[in-house]
Amino acid sequence: MRLSFVVAIGCLSTVIPLASGSGQTGAPQPLDWSFSLGVDPTTIDTRGREPGIDARLVANLTRSWQSKNSRFGRHVSLMVGTDLPYRDAPRDDECYGCASRISKRYAGLTAGGSFDVARISRFTPYLKTAVGVYYDRLGLQLDPRATPPGTDPRYFRSGFSFGGNAGLGIKARFGSREFFIEQVLHAFDLGLLDVGVYPLNIGIRF
Repeated sequence: MRLSFVVAIGCLSTVIPLASGSGQTGAPQPLDWSFSLGVDPTTIDTRGREPGIDARLVANLTRSWQSKNSRFGRHVSLMVGTDLPYRDAPRDDECYGCASRISKRYAGLTAGGSFDVARISRFTPYLKTAVGVYYDRLGLQLDPRATPPGTDPRYFRSGFSFGGNAGLGIKARFGSREFFIEQVLHAFDLGLLDVGVYPLNIGIRF
């Protein structure tokens, strides 16, 4: 049995009970919007695993539903991101076909559920998970010295895939607004769980 199928079933089996549970407890509240910005901590170091990346930035726009007296919530989220800046990678004259610049764009539209673990004064830790469709575009600028004559040094690859995400965070209400910080793991392809982004997000719900 393929790993992607197993993980997909696991994600769906988690999301469906959460979504149905949120609709069964308490009276529904008006829809909530939230916006957050994040950075992937694994790409902050320019000596990291992907040369040419100094930071991986992510923005999220989410609409959520959660009854007043329920710990369960549902959400639909749009995520977009990019790698910045495009910096020259370390060059090696003996490296044939090495990339001197790497660019990435990606986006995801997902739906899932959340669970409030506990409520401690105005602070609430929570867990979340979702599944959906992801898009990513990879661009490589090859080192001309390592490219055969007559070969285009530019390479692009893009595509859609079925993926999922999971995360944990903590939220706090101040007045009529709610602020949160969360660590989320996005897997663009459930068959390749190491392909994705891992942003630490800070946001506001309004």
